[in-house]
Amino acid sequence: MDNPRPTAAPESRSLLRNPLRALRTPELWLASAHLATDGAMALAGFAVLALLATGIMLLPVALTGIPLVVGAGWALHQLARAERSRFAVLTGVEIAGQQAPELSMRPLQSTASVLGSEPVWRQAAYFTLLMPVSLLNFFAVALLWAGPVMLALLPLYYLGLPDGQAAIGPLVVDNPLTALAVAAMGLLFGATVSPLAVRALLAMDTGIARALLAPGRDVELTRRVEYLTQSRARAMDAAEAERRRIERDLHDGAQQRLVAMAMTLGRVSSRLKGSGQEATAELVDSARDEARQAIVELRDLTRGLHPPVLTDRGLDAALSAVAARSPIPVTVDVEVEPRPSATVEGAAYFVVTEALANVGKHSAATSAWVLVRRIGDRLMVTIGDDGIGGADPARGSGLTGLADRVAGLDGKLTVTSPVGGPTMIEVEMQCA
Repeated sequence: MDNPRPTAAPESRSLLRNPLRALRTPELWLASAHLATDGAMALAGFAVLALLATGIMLLPVALTGIPLVVGAGWALHQLARAERSRFAVLTGVEIAGQQAPELSMRPLQSTASVLGSEPVWRQAAYFTLLMPVSLLNFFAVALLWAGPVMLALLPLYYLGLPDGQAAIGPLVVDNPLTALAVAAMGLLFGATVSPLAVRALLAMDTGIARALLAPGRDVELTRRVEYLTQSRARAMDAAEAERRRIERDLHDGAQQRLVAMAMTLGRVSSRLKGSGQEATAELVDSARDEARQAIVELRDLTRGLHPPVLTDRGLDAALSAVAARSPIPVTVDVEVEPRPSATVEGAAYFVVTEALANVGKHSAATSAWVLVRRIGDRLMVTIGDDGIGGADPARGSGLTGLADRVAGLDGKLTVTSPVGGPTMIEVEMQCA
């Protein structure tokens, strides 16, 4: 497949709307050259189309037309690529590439790929249409520029014509004054009408090319969706990697330093008490307790970011650890083989952790359960409890944040929580 490129022409390469100013720009003359050389591409396209037609007609004759069909399909794609490059170089118009037919060492499969390829037939339609259009463009460009030049030079050569005069329709040029008037009209035509006519012809030429040499709208939308999906996945992976890095730095850096500080404060407290400085020792003990509390909070924070057990042993072990810390009994049932990506695992862990935290705080439940299953390329997570219900994401609760995180992985979160309970949160995410 050719690399997709923007289809809009840069403003700097478009023909200026002011015809007089356009005469001084190279864009006008490059556009004229492009229109005048359409015929060369039309002839090349005609040769390839003739090859393709011959190959198709020979297919019933013991499949002897297969090499011609396959070769013509390949040549047609390359010719279309060359035509898009010609547009880019001479007019500045960028046209996105099309999907090439899938060719292989299997002749029948390659033939079917060529004949069943929509881009091949769109390219064939383009070069078929280009043949009459190229004739129109060639003669139009020749008339638009050669005509004004011939009229502008008429005072120099009309006397050398037969009878010493020139007939332009009903007008007879037989004296210098008339010749100068005709020359002035020729210059005026070339300076005003010709640039505008070239722009109109180029617009028609470009419209045909974009309609037939660019991917169809459905293909372009599919490419766009694929690109956005991949870029979103890269962003999510980068965010997950950053969370793991922060967790590692907090665990190996700040947390270890706080542990060392708490131990040092303990030794200082012991020495102060031994020297009879009880008041000072109490202050040190207070600071030591604060350090211990900071360690606990830091551990909770790092555990919420991305616990090491999730990386090492997966969702089953990580969620079992979460359930063990819950103030109410939680049943965990996890089957996720093969393991999803670290990003999906992290999101599932975060959803379950936050949901169970909400159950413990707000639901008045006596038990809860977690069910995680991988079905194909989808991860299904269900969290339920026997509490009083009434959870509503629309009220701006933490459920909204969970739904946003799940949506970033092409997933959805559904909450069923009637007043009186029970509550069930269902999450579905894309694994791949």
